[in-house]
Amino acid sequence: RRNGEPTILTTRSPTDIREEPLLLTRRVPVNDVVLGRAYLIHARHGGIGVALREEGRLGYRLRREKFGHIYLTIEWDWDEGPPHGTAIPLRLLRDPPPDDDNELLQWLAAHEAESSAEIQDNWYEAMFNRQRPKAP
Repeated sequence: RRNGEPTILTTRSPTDIREEPLLLTRRVPVNDVVLGRAYLIHARHGGIGVALREEGRLGYRLRREKFGHIYLTIEWDWDEGPPHGTAIPLRLLRDPPPDDDNELLQWLAAHEAESSAEIQDNWYEAMFNRQRPKAP
């Protein structure tokens, strides 16, 4: 620790150097991820995702809004590595997600709204690699 800040771990390989987010200390271990179940995640395009395995890779199906269009997309688990591993599962949600795509879009939107404060806190932690200070 330097100045009370947590140490940033770095993974180094010939092709990749990136800081390990503090969020990884709280991630659901890959072996504990249950396919078909929903997780609060930290990802580029969503905060709630349904675990899946596609083409041998672990990912999370999530709701994305872009240019006025809302659709389902996949972000791959952090452990899939750069440049595609962008999603970190942080906790299993109690409610099982629906199977129907339209129902899933609505379900994901509702659960993201319910968890918006936690999702924002995770973004703060990812951006500054420390937890957000709590208001007095």
